[in-house]
This record gives sequence, C-alpha cells and structure tokens, in this order.
Amino acid sequence: MGLSLHMSIVPVIMMVVSLQVWLPLGCVEEERTALLQLKDSLNYPNGTSLPSWRKGDARCCDWERVVCSNSTVRVTELDLYRVRNGELGDWYLNASLFLPFQELISLDLWDNQIAGWVENKGLTSISTLFLYNITSFGSSFQTLLQSLGAFPNLTKLGLGYNDLRGRILGDGFLNLKNLELCDLSYNTLNSSNIFQTIGTMTYLKNLRLQGCSFNGQLPISQGLCDLNHLRELDISSNDLSGFLPPCLANMTSLQQLDISSNYLKIPMSLSPLYNLSKLKSFDGSDNEIYAEEDDHNLSPKFQLEFLYLSSHGQVARAFPKFLYHQFNLQYLDLTNIQIKGEFPNWLMENNTYLQELSLENCSLSGSFLLPRSSHVNLSILRISMNYFQGQIPVEIGAYLPGLQVLLMSDNGFDGSIPSWLDQYTYYDNLSSSQQSFEFTTKNVPLLYRGSTI
Repeated sequence: MGLSLHMSIVPVIMMVVSLQVWLPLGCVEEERTALLQLKDSLNYPNGTSLPSWRKGDARCCDWERVVCSNSTVRVTELDLYRVRNGELGDWYLNASLFLPFQELISLDLWDNQIAGWVENKGLTSISTLFLYNITSFGSSFQTLLQSLGAFPNLTKLGLGYNDLRGRILGDGFLNLKNLELCDLSYNTLNSSNIFQTIGTMTYLKNLRLQGCSFNGQLPISQGLCDLNHLRELDISSNDLSGFLPPCLANMTSLQQLDISSNYLKIPMSLSPLYNLSKLKSFDGSDNEIYAEEDDHNLSPKFQLEFLYLSSHGQVARAFPKFLYHQFNLQYLDLTNIQIKGEFPNWLMENNTYLQELSLENCSLSGSFLLPRSSHVNLSILRISMNYFQGQIPVEIGAYLPGLQVLLMSDNGFDGSIPSWLDQYTYYDNLSSSQQSFEFTTKNVPLLYRGSTI
C-alpha cells in the first residue's frame, strides 16, 4: 500500500517540476539588462522616463514600449518615440546597446535629441528603422546615412524632420533593395538625386516626400513612374509645377496619391489618373485646378473614397462628369472651385457612405435639394458662400439625421430657421460638442453657435 502510494506521487512531483522548468521567466535576462542600460542612457543625466522599466521586475516583455515574440520571448519591437526629455540636451546613442536584441526588427527613435551615433553595430538585423527628428546634423549621423547598406533586411525607413540637405543619400542607400516604406519628409533634398536613387527600389510600396523643397516639374525621367508596386505616394507641400505627367497611368498599384500644396496644373476631370483602378484617395488641393475644353465621357477605372480638390477660385464651369460614376465617396471637398449649377443632391444619393461634403464658394445656385431618401452617414455639410435661394428645407433634420456640422451662411435663403434645431445645444468649443450650425437668411441674419436655441 505504502509503495503503491509512493509510486503514484512520483509522476505528480515530476509533472510539477517539469512545469516549473518550462514556466516562462518574462524575458531573456541579457535583454532585460540591456533595456535597463538603454533606459539609463536615455535618461542621462537625471531623466525619469520609462518608469515601468524596473530593476526588480523580471517580466520586461510587459514593460511599456516593448514588444516580444510569443514563442521565443525575445524583444522584437522597441517604440522609443519622444522618450528623452528635451530639457536634458543632446543624446549620443551607443548603438552597441542593441547587440543583445537578436530578434529586434523594429526600432523607433523619433525625437530623442540624438546628436551623434557612436557605432551602428547591433542594428544590422532590423527591418524597421524610424529616425525622425533625432539629430542636430552632426557628422556621426552622416556616417550612419553612408552606412545604410549595412542594413540588408531593412524594409521600412523613416528619416523625416532631420534638416538633411542636398545629396544626403550615399551608395549605401542603393543597396536597400528590399525597402517597402521610405519617408524623407521635411528635409531639403535634391529632387533629381532622390528620384534617381528611389527609382531603383522596385519593391517600394509607400513613399513620403512631403515638404522637401522640390521645385520644377516632376522628374519623371528619373524612374518615379517605374515604381509599379507603389501604393502610397505623398509629394505634397513642395514647389512642383507643370502638368501631371501621362506616365502616372503606369503606376497601377497606387491607392493613395497626395500632391496637394504645389503649383501643379490638374484637370478637373482627373483624366491622367483614369487608369489607376486601385486608387482610393486623391488630394490635389491647393494647386491650379482647370477645366478642360472638352470634358470627355470616359469613365475612370477608380472608385474614390476620398477626394480633395479645394483651390483658390479656379473655374470648372460644371461638375466633372466622372463624379457621376463614383459610388464609394466618403469625403469630398471642392471648396472654391467655381462650378456653377444647382446643388448636386445626386452626389448623396449615389454615395450612401458620404460623411463629409464641402462645396463652399462654388457659385452654386437655385434651391437646396435634399436627397430622395434619408442619408444617415453625412455628418458635415458645408455650402456657405453660394447663391442658393428659397427656404431652408424643414425636413433637413429627418433626411440628414447624422449632421454634426451644417454651414449655410452667405446665401440668399428666405424665411426662418427650421424648428427642428430646437432640440440641439451648441458650444463654441467644437471639441466638447459635435454640433455646429450656421445660417444666414434674408429675414434672420443670425449665427447660431454658443447658446441653446
């Protein structure tokens, strides 16, 4: 009996011991030690950031800004965005601190006052590197840029907001053949040099060159239009001019295109983009929007969800015909485009997901026409500074029940403010209340914002 009982206890004891052996310890000890050293470095001389990184806590995978692999319990991602207190001054990063992180694939060091780079050993295995606004343009950072070729696995690279100038990308940049995301926004760059280099990166999917002081025409001969895998392109806030190049039609993978705030000439029909069947978002605002002599009847291959074409009093004469073939619009802004004609209630009827419609100062006239059925998704409608006449429809609250912002001032409306507005309370601070209604009629020139009606 005693022997039998003893034998039955043994497997239980062995099982408990086995569970204790395989119980995860929270993270690899050498990586926990390295994280604490990194914390001390970021906080030098007397910072207090990363309070959850404590010496007595073995479970570093639970620390803030740390992501570990579920299988190996090794650190795979470090998000150190704006960790260092700016009052501590410049930080000279010793990259060897990252040597223990054998599986680190993503590192974000954005905005940490990095003034120098001791050595890049320890970072060569990562695939994501974000170095936004990190440098006071020291020679050490230039050394890092020249050695970018030492990052063969890099697929995402962010170097924006670093005051880089001219030809900043050395031969090492050419070796980044696997790069899928490249963000060089808000640096002062040489456009021909950049596009010539980027044109060789055939796997690039996301390219951000916002605010890089590019001027002149788009350098299409440098390979930009050869990026057939590109899904997102942002070249906004530059000084680019001229017409849209026909070769844009070759970029058939494009889903988002932002060329806003330039001096480009964009046809109201968007005909150069008709071949882009995957295009979902286009922002051409703050450019020269012009009406073509013959607005053809061709239908675009795209179905847009976001379209921004607001400009400065450009003449379009009529609504472009391609809009009659759009059925997925969520946001549409044609502010200051002199379209003329009546209110396009067909836009709401064709696009039931429409959330925001801005048609301010578009020279529209006639009556304000509601859609034939209730449109529950529209939350923002701006039609101020037009020539609408007649009364504001009393049914507007029933047909547009989701309205949060309605701007109709500076028109020729007659009559009184609809009684359905009695149920709303309005505040000056729109962040604390979603309702903002503004009217002007011939009989009641009032602005309703700030009091209970």
